[in-house]
Amino acid sequence: MKFFLFILLGIVILLLMVVIHEFGHYIAGKILKFKIDEFSVGFGPKLFQKKNKKNGEKFTLRLVPLGGFCAFAGEDNADGTTIGKREDLASNTDSVQQQSESRQKDETTKRDYLLFDEQKPWKRIIVFIAGPLCNFLSAIIFSFIFILAVGYAHPVVTGVFVSPDDGTPYNQLLVGDEIVAVNGKDIGVMKSYNDLLGVPALGENVEITVLRNGEKIVRNITVKKIIHESENGETSEYNGFGFELRSTYKGESFGKSLLYCVPMTFKFSWMILGTFGQLLTGKIKFTALTGPIGTVSAFASVASQNWLNILIWLPLIASNLAIFNILPIPALDGSKVVFTVIEWIRGKPVNKKVENIIHFAGLVFLFGLVIVVDIIGMFVRGF
Repeated sequence: MKFFLFILLGIVILLLMVVIHEFGHYIAGKILKFKIDEFSVGFGPKLFQKKNKKNGEKFTLRLVPLGGFCAFAGEDNADGTTIGKREDLASNTDSVQQQSESRQKDETTKRDYLLFDEQKPWKRIIVFIAGPLCNFLSAIIFSFIFILAVGYAHPVVTGVFVSPDDGTPYNQLLVGDEIVAVNGKDIGVMKSYNDLLGVPALGENVEITVLRNGEKIVRNITVKKIIHESENGETSEYNGFGFELRSTYKGESFGKSLLYCVPMTFKFSWMILGTFGQLLTGKIKFTALTGPIGTVSAFASVASQNWLNILIWLPLIASNLAIFNILPIPALDGSKVVFTVIEWIRGKPVNKKVENIIHFAGLVFLFGLVIVVDIIGMFVRGF
């Protein structure tokens, strides 16, 4: 039951991220005076809808809680036609009769606003970028909350191994020592113990600063060939320092949380970009990808172990959504920005039918990819 509740929470968080994204498009559209037809939370059949009588905007709650959209008037004007504003028609210097005939002929097209594709390119670019930008800004807020509540990992020595030959410890640390610096560099929000340590080679010396009984002590430790017998009698051999660590967490002050929330968000974003690069170069296998189902399942798994894990997932998911949507992949905001920039440079848009086909193909590909990676993930995880 606990795991199921975390599954539901994971779905709610994913939906929240999408709503934040679409709200970015919505608020940018409102500021730039775009006509908005509908703001929807979820996909599929309508569960609830409220219409603003003043401007005609519809706010809708739909059945499938894994998405949402902000529909602008004329955003999908696939036939490539554009119709001028009502005042443009009314300002025609032709005869009153010609104006009347024109209005009667296109009565259904009379309006006092511009369609989405009639808006200036720079305005549309702002609207496209506003979605990922809102996700990024929310990631900064989530990073602030995480640092304030959780802080960073403080590694503490919980076990010290001894050599089976003479019974002496492999290195000079004691149980209870808190490692605070590696090679003179402090462990903190931006640099963890593992970040600073890297992967030292056999025989390499590392300077470790520990906090012992309130006093800072510097020790030089060496990577050695460790032979360790576990409690169940199994013997393992590896290169290391010969001690075990457990991480404790302490929330930072308001000031430090404010100071580090932006750099931490950029760090997450850089990690995500690096992951995409590793996927393209084959350093990370395709099976490592996860779709919504895999993401929610992984979230529920780590959250059920410790609820504080939820706080680190929030900025990670928000950053991921921001980076992913700004990529120039058909159907995503980044691709739409590219098409709009091309239109801006050329002075005329790309054929709308061609553009819509490209975006539709990209959408089908993305949905297919999500389904495939989730199915593969289920087989890999064994359920």
